[in-house]
Amino acid sequence: MFHRTLALLVIFSSFVLSACSAQHNLGEETWYQVDSTNFRIVTNGDPEAVETLARDLERYRAVALKLLGTEGARQEQHKLTIYATADRQTYAGLVGPELAEMTNGLFDTTAQGSYALVNLDGRTGERQLQAREFLFHEYTHFLSYNRNTTHYPYWYSEGFAEFMSTMTFPTPGRYKLGAVPEERAMTLIYTSPMPLEELLRATVINTPDEEKPRVYASGWMLAHWLIMESGKVDQFRDYVRAYNNGADPVESLTSTFGVKLEDVQERYAQLFQEGEFEMVSGIVPKEFREVSPGVQQLSPQRAIAEVGHFLVLSGYNLGGLGSLLQYAHANGLMSAELISVQADAETRMGNYEAAEELLASVPLQDRSQFRYQNVDAWLGLTRQANTPGAERDREELKKVRDKFVYLVNNDEDTASHWYGLAMSMQMLDYPQEKYMEMLEQAYLRAPRQVHIAQWLAQELYNKRDAEYFARVAQPLLMELDDEEQHQQIKLMLAEMKAEQEPGVKARVNKTLASKERSGNENNEG
Repeated sequence: MFHRTLALLVIFSSFVLSACSAQHNLGEETWYQVDSTNFRIVTNGDPEAVETLARDLERYRAVALKLLGTEGARQEQHKLTIYATADRQTYAGLVGPELAEMTNGLFDTTAQGSYALVNLDGRTGERQLQAREFLFHEYTHFLSYNRNTTHYPYWYSEGFAEFMSTMTFPTPGRYKLGAVPEERAMTLIYTSPMPLEELLRATVINTPDEEKPRVYASGWMLAHWLIMESGKVDQFRDYVRAYNNGADPVESLTSTFGVKLEDVQERYAQLFQEGEFEMVSGIVPKEFREVSPGVQQLSPQRAIAEVGHFLVLSGYNLGGLGSLLQYAHANGLMSAELISVQADAETRMGNYEAAEELLASVPLQDRSQFRYQNVDAWLGLTRQANTPGAERDREELKKVRDKFVYLVNNDEDTASHWYGLAMSMQMLDYPQEKYMEMLEQAYLRAPRQVHIAQWLAQELYNKRDAEYFARVAQPLLMELDDEEQHQQIKLMLAEMKAEQEPGVKARVNKTLASKERSGNENNEG
């Protein structure tokens, strides 16, 4: 998965100026929507080919859930949305040229839901791959990470997704798994496997971009050994548990697997030298029923709004929004939905008056659209949140609260609705237990969203709920890339532990006192 921070948007005039230099206008493409039971695919590719991909993706989902032991997983209210671009040029239009050079697919979770993005045509030259592999890889991330706080080591997260991506369906009702991913084989041949200890300790943050293909390839080889040969699948659960508790990834591998690192290293090197990997076949679950995806061409207005929404939600290539808006204005394709997307952009940047003017221009008959309702609620909340407490308008806050109640009642599966409701209730001075009920609902739906987890952790810390706090704070530590915030959560964990273990209390107090003295000295300076 690609780790990134949502960039700030530029104002509308800058959108228009940046559009002048755009080389490829996404609004000129013909876009389709392919719907199956569990997926919604938005694509400018060949709709018949994408329909075939949707069928395969439904088969893959049935098998993967069975293999992962999650066949009873909760059904999502929303289908997973996948943006499937026809070629590298369109893909670059959505993610930017730099990221398009580094990736063929992306997966992300947000408080507004999860999505996947895939380049159907691969990269240029010899590195083109089957689009099905991209989709299977990204959907594996969704199955692994959706609505849970478990973190997997980088090598396994990408290696397992690569392993699963090679699933094929050679005959009706059967699948085959374990083939060598062609691109990863090329990486291993041209660059050699990553040293085992380095691979085990690799993270998204500490691995340079040019080394990440080696993590994917070497991680695939180690994951293949783990799943197909090691006999340590059950012990792997203990390894992941130790990893999530902060254990050293090398030492915990040897202790939980009951093996010597040298032995694993020897087999790891041997697999590369031999180049032979076992495959397995099986039966697609009997309860699976083949699907007949529906295909529709999106109207130009609808397509532009859909693409614009992705650009704002993802933040990968915000400059593309300018060309979309310019194209829509020039061709009479502005719509209530696209105006809402633009207002969303202005709200995120802090241009509240501009956002308000945009929403006011939406015809009354179109204001019942859910996207309008969502942007309107967040505009009101964001304005109040950025107003000093004593100057906040309680009547406006009550209206905001009621707007989020409406959103929750009509779409209870989206975390951001619950989060907005919790924020408005807190600003209206509701008792802690009341707004925390809403915050917990947001957390349950998006436990990996740092801003939600941080707020819940702080509330639990204030309540001195040590057990619940630890359940939220421990995985949060693995999401934080800000060192100061990371250390703060660690100290809070230690403090809560000290309250239950008096013998630790003196050491914690000493650490806190030292930090307080240091802070005072800095303030005096």
